Amino acid sequence: MNAYCEARPVLFQPTERADISRLLTCEGEEQQALFQAARAARQAAGMDAVKLRGVIELSNYCQKTCDYCAIRPQNKEMIRYRMDVDTILAITAEIVAEGITTVFLQSGQDPKSDAMVLEAIRRIRQADVNVLLNLGEKSRATYARYVEAGADSYILKFETSDPVLYQNIVGTPLAKRLECARWIQDVGMKLGTGNIIGLPGQTLDTLVDDILLAQELQPDFVSSSPFIPNENTPLEHLGVGDLQLTLNSIAICRLLFPHALIPAVSALEKIKKGGQLMGLNAGANVLTINFTPKDFRDKYAIYSKERFVVSLDHAHATIAAAGLRPRQVANPVEVVSSYN
Repeated sequence: MNAYCEARPVLFQPTERADISRLLTCEGEEQQALFQAARAARQAAGMDAVKLRGVIELSNYCQKTCDYCAIRPQNKEMIRYRMDVDTILAITAEIVAEGITTVFLQSGQDPKSDAMVLEAIRRIRQADVNVLLNLGEKSRATYARYVEAGADSYILKFETSDPVLYQNIVGTPLAKRLECARWIQDVGMKLGTGNIIGLPGQTLDTLVDDILLAQELQPDFVSSSPFIPNENTPLEHLGVGDLQLTLNSIAICRLLFPHALIPAVSALEKIKKGGQLMGLNAGANVLTINFTPKDFRDKYAIYSKERFVVSLDHAHATIAAAGLRPRQVANPVEVVSSYN
């Protein structure tokens, strides 16, 4: 058995490039030992309770031209929308009523939504829940305004640590992305970041560098997501990202960031039924439930038109199958009353 995957999993740490590279390609018994080590690290850190987030996809307008994403402005087939604050608050009430304590506002990089988002944050915070944002690259001042309004955390994935690959696929400098990530931390929000596995031109060395970059950023949340080919994009002809590489990356991140929130993303389930369960068994501890109404959700094609949409029932069944429990508020009714 791989010396890096053997007994005493709680003490196991991948500390060198060679360790990370070897673990990324673990298979069979070695891989199962890696997953066992990741679960042990999660348990030892007190992070076994699965965090539930309720996501609202509030706008599919975007400035970015990422080759993998269908909401890129070049996609003229996309029917665009932008929610208003009242719609967001109505959906928030549904999230809070389920006892979910994090409202996750996500959109394309849409500068015209900033004022609306600030108002939504202020009003959501009246319910005494956390507000997580994923809205793209903004100015430092805008991030600071989000904090003043009450936002707690922000996801800005770096996607790949390779600056040439990033420039080729995204069309903007990786350095700008990383500057924004540091601004998010500077203004006092928790940072979530991570990579996509399966981008064209990516190598094993690139994936090792991704993990090392995450270590450098020291995020509060970290993720690995498999690439999903998306209709009406330059990369629609590619295959999906490697599931086993993604699971191994999740497990390595758990060992390196034992106290982090690590999602089992919906793309895992898109690739393989039970994929999110596999993610939890590899050390993840977050599931994001989609509360976006269907008429909006169908237009938010960040993965594909046939993406897997995580329901509350699916999330609870997956958590139970993993032998874990959800982390929820004790009395959600009291939270809902904050809107009255």
